[in-house]
Amino acid sequence: MANVQSYGQLISRSGAVIPVLNTATTEATEDNVQTDSNYVGSAQDVGTYGDQLGRFIVSRGGWICETDSTYNYIRSAGTIKAALPFGSGKDGGCSPIPSPLPYPVELASGDQLIVMANAVSDREASLTVACTNGEYHVFSVTPSGSGEHEFVSVLTGNGIGTTLQGRVCSHWMAYAGNNDAELTSSVMLLNGSGIPVGSLGFTNSGGSTACVYAPSGGVPIHLNSRAVFRTDG
Repeated sequence: MANVQSYGQLISRSGAVIPVLNTATTEATEDNVQTDSNYVGSAQDVGTYGDQLGRFIVSRGGWICETDSTYNYIRSAGTIKAALPFGSGKDGGCSPIPSPLPYPVELASGDQLIVMANAVSDREASLTVACTNGEYHVFSVTPSGSGEHEFVSVLTGNGIGTTLQGRVCSHWMAYAGNNDAELTSSVMLLNGSGIPVGSLGFTNSGGSTACVYAPSGGVPIHLNSRAVFRTDG
């Protein structure tokens, strides 16, 4: 796998900007994108730099990868604090970025912007969820062949029901990976009987359209809930 460029920005409620850049983001493994030294003088974790600016509450932002930007999240003490809208820069950039977060979050020293970059031929897809209590989580799956594919937590490998039991999903976004030609369904949130109770369309992979949060309508998540999609190859 190659090392690729990725970049973006975190914007606070007050309008302050944290520019980020990693010119050697490792594909197919999680990597840390730090501040862009061209603009702020040094490369630091986003939380450490934000803490130096005072109370930095992220309300908008975006992360763009040279190839395929599978997912990202702000890691804080081993948990997911938030996730930025994101997209591929393969076609020269993507729009609309920066975009709002459903629930602004305050950075703390040591918080990191963790990203997953992939080759545009990689089939890993992602689902990012924001809940009414302000909690975020990120799920992914790499399809192999046809059939149904369940998203699992990038932290624990558990499904959405085990991970977010009792929460209500208010916003979400999904990135297709290299499955555009094989997709036979959108993302479906299923109840314990396998009946869809929520649905979300994918953002295409490797294109100029950013993956941004869409309202879900308020979907409750139960222990036996599953987030899935289907492909024919």
